[in-house]
Amino acid sequence: MAAEAWAINMLGIVFSIVAALFIIVKILPRVRDLVSSIVSDDTIVTSLMSLLVILVYVLLFIGIINLLKNIDNPFLNYVSVLDPGINLILAVLPYLKWLVFALALGLAFKYVKR
Repeated sequence: MAAEAWAINMLGIVFSIVAALFIIVKILPRVRDLVSSIVSDDTIVTSLMSLLVILVYVLLFIGIINLLKNIDNPFLNYVSVLDPGINLILAVLPYLKWLVFALALGLAFKYVKR
């Protein structure tokens, strides 16, 4: 039973990494093209893409930590030490969402006035 849980969670980690790479390599360049067609400032586009890549990495990290905690191993139980940091990151994510939304609205108003 323990080997089955270990294998399932390790496969979950591998597939999470593959999904994160797919998002970064295939989806975010399309988002970059879309944003760069709307916004002519390259620094804004680069900053937004950096924020999105960091968001993908943070969500991947949190997912991997949760999968590692599912494995019943006395050494992997020490991963729970990271929980306060993960809770802090999860608490900041909604504010980051509103920040990106406010920036998008500001850019929309800026370009509508022109």
